[in-house]
Amino acid sequence: MNIQEIILISLVSLSVSIIFWLLVMIIPGLFPREAARLLSYFKREPEDPFEIASILSYLGRDNWRRFLAIELLKERFSEKVKELESRKCEEWSREIETQKELLEKRKLTDDEILHIEAGRELKKRHGNLLKLVGSDRSKFQLNKYEEEFIRIRDEKKDRIHDLRANYDDFSFWALRNRNLLKYIQERIFSNRKFQLSKIKDSSKEWALINLWGLKAPERYQTSKLYENLLLYMELVGDEKTLMELAIALSSHEKSLNFLDKIVKKVENWLT
Repeated sequence: MNIQEIILISLVSLSVSIIFWLLVMIIPGLFPREAARLLSYFKREPEDPFEIASILSYLGRDNWRRFLAIELLKERFSEKVKELESRKCEEWSREIETQKELLEKRKLTDDEILHIEAGRELKKRHGNLLKLVGSDRSKFQLNKYEEEFIRIRDEKKDRIHDLRANYDDFSFWALRNRNLLKYIQERIFSNRKFQLSKIKDSSKEWALINLWGLKAPERYQTSKLYENLLLYMELVGDEKTLMELAIALSSHEKSLNFLDKIVKKVENWLT
């Protein structure tokens, strides 16, 4: 091997070293997000809790590895949230079927009739002003519309026999030992219709959802939730929370339980 070949080989080796150094040190420093996004394409999706915990530890770094952790776990987080939503929907469907067996057809009670009649008169008098109730009350004091509602209701008690006759053919699906008073009051003080015809003709499922509070679980805004989770981990997250999140994002059999717990933590923290 002559001197020229040795020099050429040395130059090639040096060039490769420089390119490698640029790729590993300079480019990630100048373009951390782009470098992290590019690297994430070549890494497999993590499933092991300890591997995920190692990636999560990058969140505390102030360099491109932080962005790499964010990119690597974003898709994983989205998939696990979908799994959690699916499980909650299945649990809700089972609960609906169980509660259907506890429903019974019954007529309105005297208290419910008085609420409806007093509410109708109050709505006729004040209409949209009732929507201001929320801004005209304290926790321990009735506002003027609530006081007026009670007076009207008391005045109508003497006519309950006649009022009862107006609802003689009205029956609906009700849970045992539950009443419609809260539902009626919410409709009064938001000036919304009582939906009596719909209540009367409703299916069991409609009654459970709209009268008795068995609402379908809400869908998560995954992107926003992920942003809030990252903020939570940055500001108040500790080693215990990091490990819980690692399990939540893993293929562990109880991962969804941990994810549900983490999501509630973040939501409570935001409120």
